Amino acid sequence: MPFDSWPGGSWEATLKLSLTILALYLGTLWLTLVYWTYRDIRQRSRDPIVQMAAVLVVLVFFLPGHWVYLILRPRHTLAELYERSLEEEALLQELEDQKACPTCKRRVHDDFLICPSCRTRLKEPCRSCAKPLSYAWVACPYCGLEKAPREGMGPRPARPPGGPRPVQGQVATAGRTAPPPPPPARSVAASDPFAPARAFPAAHDGDDAPVIGS
Repeated sequence: MPFDSWPGGSWEATLKLSLTILALYLGTLWLTLVYWTYRDIRQRSRDPIVQMAAVLVVLVFFLPGHWVYLILRPRHTLAELYERSLEEEALLQELEDQKACPTCKRRVHDDFLICPSCRTRLKEPCRSCAKPLSYAWVACPYCGLEKAPREGMGPRPARPPGGPRPVQGQVATAGRTAPPPPPPARSVAASDPFAPARAFPAAHDGDDAPVIGS
């Protein structure tokens, strides 16, 4: 085949055209890789030195530099690290929200009245709605009922003036306590007409009482 019929007129012109197209392709690829590296390293690091080094490696060494960058670049982007930090903070917050028994240090729920492991009293139920209430609260936040004072912590009742409180069976008069008058004595014969006649007579002051069995 004569060279006059070669596409482009001659094989030298065709070779030059092919080399020009290849150079344009490689130049475009080179610039594209440099720009892609610049964008990628900005998403993975905020250090300007690291960003400049990554761009220079690809800019100088082209494809081998790009392969080196893919090996040495940070594994996660800044957005992925931020999302992971949010997940870790949420997990830590959830763990902190879970209460622990002050005695055995085991996890307990917020609505537990006692620890199921060591039976430590954690909260007290409301007298109206039976909701668990913290000991530091003074009223129920669910029904509004005021809590009763704890045993040994409430105010003591005021004592009556003038001395100790009267016991059952005593009558308080004029700030003093006096024993109630004794009931009138009743004889056995008066209360029971059929009482036996051998009932012993009552002993009188100054008389010698008979001794049984003498």
